[in-house]
Amino acid sequence: MSRIIDLSQEIFQGMPVYPGHLQTTIWDFHSHEETKKRLESGFSYTTRGLIISDHGPTHVDAISHISQDSDALSIDKMPLEDFYGTAICLDLSDFPERSARGPEAIKKGEKKDGQEIKPGDIVLFYTGHYDKHYGKPGWTEVYSGFTKEAAEYLCLEKKVKNWGIDAPSPDTPGDLTYPVHMVTRRTGVPHMENLCNLHLLIGKRFIFAGFPLKIRGGSGSPIRAVAILD
Repeated sequence: MSRIIDLSQEIFQGMPVYPGHLQTTIWDFHSHEETKKRLESGFSYTTRGLIISDHGPTHVDAISHISQDSDALSIDKMPLEDFYGTAICLDLSDFPERSARGPEAIKKGEKKDGQEIKPGDIVLFYTGHYDKHYGKPGWTEVYSGFTKEAAEYLCLEKKVKNWGIDAPSPDTPGDLTYPVHMVTRRTGVPHMENLCNLHLLIGKRFIFAGFPLKIRGGSGSPIRAVAILD
């Protein structure tokens, strides 16, 4: 029987978001008390309103998020196949905060965890940042990222179709050149941010699913990311 592991952060008012992004706001729109007065049958319902960034919680970047090209894909145009398939998770947590991992760190992770990145894989990286810093001031300040060469190793050499991390960005905090995002723009290979619970998947091969919402013209989308293990 398959086991499903939730890899998505909770969405709530006041949740941490990347600096400069829209804060999450949630409010009661209909209440049971209000609707039961209008419905004499005894039926009632409740609904809530949400204002949320398409890059707030666990999410994927659309290519149009980082490319001004007229043919850059918005989230509703990206192939659903990019968000489902065979996956592995590598432990790259033994790395200094506010540093950038190169290809050798990924290769070391493959060897240590006994996994090989295969063409068409989805690769998740456990950095330990969520476990250490989520909800604390350091959440958006002290995570470690990846170099341009590491992103090229994944996208061009290993030919992954998607990849993700348990931190706010795959780029190192303070590097305003955004080298990993630039590789995403150039290659069209998407990446996911703000994953969690990746410690449960280290060294395993599994099925990943993390479909975006069909937001017309969206620059990204929250996803409900899960791992499916046999």
